[in-house]
Amino acid sequence: MLDMPSEVFREILSRVPAEPLLRFRSVSKSWRKTIDDPIFIRLHVDRQLLKIQHSSIDGVGHLILRGDFDTRFYSLSFESLHCDGDTTVKPSLLNHNPSCEGSPVGSCNGVMLISESKGNNLLWNPLTREFHRLPPLKGMSKKSRGLYHSVSGLGYVSATNDYKVVKIAQVFDPRDRSLKSETFVYSLKLDSWRRIKDFPFRISRLRGGIFLKGALHWISSTMPLKSMNDLIIGLDLETEDYCLLPLPTEISRLEKPPEAFSCYYQIERLDVWLMKDYGVKCSWIRLFSVSAQDNIGAVETLRPIAYLKCKEEVLLQHDKKEFVWFNLETKLGQKIRIDGRPTTFSSQFCLASLVRLRDIVVDGESNNAKRLARDKMNSAN
Repeated sequence: MLDMPSEVFREILSRVPAEPLLRFRSVSKSWRKTIDDPIFIRLHVDRQLLKIQHSSIDGVGHLILRGDFDTRFYSLSFESLHCDGDTTVKPSLLNHNPSCEGSPVGSCNGVMLISESKGNNLLWNPLTREFHRLPPLKGMSKKSRGLYHSVSGLGYVSATNDYKVVKIAQVFDPRDRSLKSETFVYSLKLDSWRRIKDFPFRISRLRGGIFLKGALHWISSTMPLKSMNDLIIGLDLETEDYCLLPLPTEISRLEKPPEAFSCYYQIERLDVWLMKDYGVKCSWIRLFSVSAQDNIGAVETLRPIAYLKCKEEVLLQHDKKEFVWFNLETKLGQKIRIDGRPTTFSSQFCLASLVRLRDIVVDGESNNAKRLARDKMNSAN
């Protein structure tokens, strides 16, 4: 190892799953320094995401489960979910979760956004057990009369190595057809909130934003009085500008809202769609379909979790109680028996990563101090 060039050594380590790397930090000071290097951590995340793009999810992450009633968090590895029908898997109880009152909103690069019952938020890396509580959001108007709802989302800005949380609050008053909207962005690097340009349309889905291509996306409607959804709104987290993405023509007229790049089609079939060329309407393709005749449960309670193109299998969560591997060729489903799980639960995929939240905040504070010193020097000159 001593004779191996450092670049080769880093390249090899970047292909190792995150959990073993945590243990490798104890090998020596030089190993620890390499693994804790922010540049290496970003390289490792990129490698893990590349594995997912090639339909390889083993070793790259976990399913984080949260009980609807006991509010505890559990972890299931994807390796354990690849089992035969005679095997029972058991989730691990995460005793180190930072809040027993929080619900997962989304995840990005191994960092989870947790929304607490009192409206506060925190960022949490389940693997490293590190969490960072966001400061209270001040400046948001109090709820006024009308139909109020809010959504949040978490994403990453690679150009600045910063994680951003977006919160959008809207009040629609059907009496005068007015829509009031406020959008705030939190920067982990600056550890502060600020208001940006308001969201241009009514958000129709009470779910966390989907992070893709550097932007957070929500299903939206240009017609606030109708349940019809006709476009996807993306918020670029670097420029903080909005962009419009059209829905496939076949589903843009549906009254039931699609979920990110999947949707519930009528009541008999679940269609999952993929936009091959980002922003190009004609590039939408139907990735796969699951119908009520496939005998794996009520279609309206199915939620796609993962799609393995190489095996033509999709992992579905059914009725908040179980997971099913569904083979798209044979149309056969295999239920996964989970021992010791909550009665009902929500689930969120989370990449296993070494992202260190504290280092990003400290780096932001350092850059801010340098900027203030530079501004002070310039003003003196």
